[in-house]
Amino acid sequence: MDIRIDRDYNAESTNPFEAYAKGRLKRYFEHYNFLQYVQIYLRGQKHAYRKVKLHVRVKGKDVFTEGRGGQHHDAFDEALQKMKVQLEKYKSKRYTAA
Repeated sequence: MDIRIDRDYNAESTNPFEAYAKGRLKRYFEHYNFLQYVQIYLRGQKHAYRKVKLHVRVKGKDVFTEGRGGQHHDAFDEALQKMKVQLEKYKSKRYTAA
């Protein structure tokens, strides 16, 4: 799984977040062989709340979620929970024998 982080502000300020995000994504999705890549979009520091958008490419489909919070970590956790629900649904429809 390829993890990409796109940001609209200074890259130096996100190093702890990048490590946190990559660790959480690897832990959750290391067993899903149908994932091709995960892209993370961060909204900048100027806003009252932080927004994180996740774009996951799976075989034959793109899945999007977003989360909001006081910190990027909180917003990422919210978006990740939403993503888990969508990927479990995708997995059950696509890979469960009928």
